[in-house]
Amino acid sequence: MNRRHSSYSRPAPTTDAGAPSGVTRRHAITTAAAVALLARPSLARAETGVTDNEILLGAVYALTGPVRFITTSYEQGVQSVLNEVNTTGIHGRKIRWLIEDDAYQPARTLAGAKKLVERDNVFALFGQIGLPTTLAVVPYAEQAKVPFLSLTATSSPPPVYTWGMQASYTDLMYVLTQHVVKSLGLKKIGYLFQNDDLGEAGKVGVARALKELGVPLMADVGYERGTTDFGTQVLKLRDSGAEMVISMGTAPSTATAVKQAAAYGYKPTWGTYGVGGSGTLPNLLGDLINGLVFATEVDSIYSDAPGVIEARRVIVKHFPNAQPDFTTFMGYAHAKVLAKALEMAGRDLTREKLLAAMVGLGNFDSGVMPLSFSKDKHTGSNGVKIFQWRGGKQVAISPWTPITK
Repeated sequence: MNRRHSSYSRPAPTTDAGAPSGVTRRHAITTAAAVALLARPSLARAETGVTDNEILLGAVYALTGPVRFITTSYEQGVQSVLNEVNTTGIHGRKIRWLIEDDAYQPARTLAGAKKLVERDNVFALFGQIGLPTTLAVVPYAEQAKVPFLSLTATSSPPPVYTWGMQASYTDLMYVLTQHVVKSLGLKKIGYLFQNDDLGEAGKVGVARALKELGVPLMADVGYERGTTDFGTQVLKLRDSGAEMVISMGTAPSTATAVKQAAAYGYKPTWGTYGVGGSGTLPNLLGDLINGLVFATEVDSIYSDAPGVIEARRVIVKHFPNAQPDFTTFMGYAHAKVLAKALEMAGRDLTREKLLAAMVGLGNFDSGVMPLSFSKDKHTGSNGVKIFQWRGGKQVAISPWTPITK
């Protein structure tokens, strides 16, 4: 693989297939994307971050800290797609991707985004994971008029320059809560949440679903990011009589709460969002993973759907030691969207043409998740599916539930 690194970046270690297998604190990855179409000989005018041979993109997400396990999987998914099409580039251009580490701290996210835009002169911001960190960047991207393609859902009505992939955490928790009450018959619900934008967004979905169903919430218990002792929270949930606990936090936080609850003899059914499909949770929980229910926007890694089979093939080709999970598939789909939009934007690439291409994507087949984009819909996800861990594997327990709002 042809790799070029910025002069101030350390080269990343490589897999047997030649693709980066890890991430330095800050690195630049040169890849290529989508097949070249009819190319014009040169740009009508220069656009920031675009040359005849290169498109410079920048990302800000955690390369260190409690969510690194997620960003590693995401990055493998992105790189697999870009590496797969690196022979011709997009209209003859290759992508160089700069990544700044925010350690999942919103203040660092904003600082990293400003550096990428104002000092590194990137064409667009591509790649951001986490609601608090995404929200830290949105106002700046809008003010700077820089396209921002985040993984996390956008707000409603959507900002002009910001685009997301995932369903909102509100929608995910709404669908999950509806399912566990109506289909699993669990009506005594407790809510354990990280005390920030992530937890608050999930709470809105849980509360809306329970209100519609006429079911009271037994308890809602918060904790600060980085908490490792959940004894107080677990006892409050146990004493409330909750038979189902919906957890909104990082995978390590959820795993710690589940294990500490079990140590107290409290073993409710646990539920969460897409982190429930990560490779980390079963490693942390062992047999305690069984029974956990989660809502996600991507298909199961165990699915025999043609798109999923192809995604697994591409990912493992470039990362032979990878264990694909929901975030790997998210990265895979995100890179597919990026490549198609840049292809549609044409040889005379500008930021405005990229935005127009995103609007024009319409219904988009990523192979692993249903997506659509339009002028009024900047969050791609179209549906949510519910899975449950049984016998150490993820089993679908619902069809795709459309996101209608």
